[in-house]
Amino acid sequence: MTFCETPAPPRPSQAPGATLIETARRYQSVLALDPRNPEALIGISLVALASQQTAAAIDVATVATSAAPEKIEAWIALAHSLAAAKRYAEAEQAYISAIRLDGTHALIRIGLGELRLVTGRPAEALAEFELALRSSPGLLPALLGAGNALAMLDRDEQALARYMEALSLAPQSAEVHFASGFALARLGRSAEAEARYRHALFLRPDFASAWLNLGALLREEGRESAAEAALERAAQLRPELLSAWLNLALLERGRKRPEEADKHLRRAHSIDPGDIETLLGWCQLRLDEGDREGAWQWLERAIEREPAHPEVLNTRGILLHSEGRFEEAVQIFEKAEDAGARAAASNRGNSLVELGRIEEGLRAHEKAVSMDPRAHGARYNLALTQLRAGEWASGWANYESRWNFRDVHRCPVRFEQPRWPGEPLNGRAILLHAEQGLGDTIQFCRYAQFVAERGGVPILAIQPAVERLIGSLAVVRSGLATVVSLTGDASRTGCEFDVECPLMSLPAVFATTPQTVPWPGAYLAADPTASAEKHRDFPSRHPGPRIGIAWAGNPNYKDDRRRSIDLSTLLPLLAGVEANWISLQKGEAAEQIAQLPAGIDLCDGASRDRDLADTAALIETLDLVITTDTSIAHLAGAMAKPVWILLPHLADWRWMQLLETTPWYPTARLFRQPAPGDWASVVAHVFAELGRISADPARKRKSR
Repeated sequence: MTFCETPAPPRPSQAPGATLIETARRYQSVLALDPRNPEALIGISLVALASQQTAAAIDVATVATSAAPEKIEAWIALAHSLAAAKRYAEAEQAYISAIRLDGTHALIRIGLGELRLVTGRPAEALAEFELALRSSPGLLPALLGAGNALAMLDRDEQALARYMEALSLAPQSAEVHFASGFALARLGRSAEAEARYRHALFLRPDFASAWLNLGALLREEGRESAAEAALERAAQLRPELLSAWLNLALLERGRKRPEEADKHLRRAHSIDPGDIETLLGWCQLRLDEGDREGAWQWLERAIEREPAHPEVLNTRGILLHSEGRFEEAVQIFEKAEDAGARAAASNRGNSLVELGRIEEGLRAHEKAVSMDPRAHGARYNLALTQLRAGEWASGWANYESRWNFRDVHRCPVRFEQPRWPGEPLNGRAILLHAEQGLGDTIQFCRYAQFVAERGGVPILAIQPAVERLIGSLAVVRSGLATVVSLTGDASRTGCEFDVECPLMSLPAVFATTPQTVPWPGAYLAADPTASAEKHRDFPSRHPGPRIGIAWAGNPNYKDDRRRSIDLSTLLPLLAGVEANWISLQKGEAAEQIAQLPAGIDLCDGASRDRDLADTAALIETLDLVITTDTSIAHLAGAMAKPVWILLPHLADWRWMQLLETTPWYPTARLFRQPAPGDWASVVAHVFAELGRISADPARKRKSR
């Protein structure tokens, strides 16, 4: 969520601050002679209002309406004063009294429109602003007010049109540039929005709301340093600007700096201890840290204040979902949807997918995107569900939304060169760059061959851990493609290239379907000399097959707890199946080997590998690989080795749903949990299948 300041039309003109005392004295001298002089009473009321003495302004304006009930200006002064005091119902009645005297008076219509905006009635507000424009075409406050009402109604194109009308009348108005920037940002036209915000700041450097919205926009684009500077400037100019502190907290949450985020939330809390967004911000921060109890405590505070608030309901659903209480979460998300929470439909879709109700989840995600086509998170969730369900034509297209979704790419890479859409390349150099995990790079590097066939000269910018391995691709060995190490921003590889494309966007470029997944056979291979050395280093110790295992992926992956297991979970296999067990595990999880019970013979074959090329050399010596959803699964599959992949009940989208095989790797077999968390059944299934292999004489001979 991003917090922005919405544009507001300027109030009708009041006496300049420097002359308030002098003006008040003139009116007081008139009242000394005539205590019920309406013009003087109205003037004193406006002076009091301009001095922020709302109670006095109301009292004097009330006398004015009593002294001259036929005088429109008296009712306007009273209405303005009541609105400033947030006595909205009374203010509305005062405006209506003025309208009875003159229904075409533009300032009355504007004032009533602003009041109805403040009280959350944009459709009624829009009608008032349009009436004002009908009587006074081109009136700047009415144009801005109409734009604001249209924006509140999610009619952003029409809002922008009104703002642009205002801009043509007042090209030097910082407020109008700010308003048009707001609409452009809502329309996803970020570069234009940024330009408008910056022009507003050029015209008015102390415009705190423009600094705030600029910072929020930059944060959404992953330009965090610039965002921080803009947000801090907004907070410096207006320390009471709660949204500035909330955005700073969001920025630090994204940076995984909870202490800094907490500091900003404390500042927001000091401004308004009852602010719902602040309470929910703390709830979400605690959830990020794995403190569900703390998250619930903050949510309870929000529930006490506004139990039916859309985001309170939505956050409650998120907490239920995080605890695996998916049925309850679905029900709460439905209530949040009814209350108007935009993200609730997509969140409900996630809970439905977790329950295995894929079609219902798909419909929920489609609803979320139809309600808010620019919600990148909703479109990303829709993409994953479409890919999981086999709807790849639309799924790949929607998957491109990941570049605007901060949960996937917090600081997305930006290139001067254009993205390649798939046309013939005619000898142009193309940068194919890795963007996520090692397994993703292994899975999608196969497309480099097809890029070359379209006339391109591929440059594969990939992680150092797979650099030597990817060198075994046929297109690289033939000299048609090159490999460079990706150690930071892919746009700073030092290579010369004409166009770029992320590796994970290539399935969309080539319109891949489950039936057309490219499989050229084993497309990655081990060095034969290295494999011979691995076989010498890790010889067979038993007559059974040589089986490699891996049980844990990258612990920094947000869903790692779902897919990874403890080595002890595989003890029934290690203890009960006669085989040459060789660990392919890397990282801290490999330390679990030392904790195995006595008598379990598992050889540590990979923890000291330099990279995955070394691991490939060991895999080449194996008869079978058994692994959870890790880069090892992709490596074995890409080498066309028999690989059994152990999957959670709701596996990653690429393994689709219910299938026991995958079009990505024909030699792979998928073993899925029958219920969430049920690894015991998966291991029992694998145990039974290994028993069948052991009982098959032909397989026994092959394994030796």
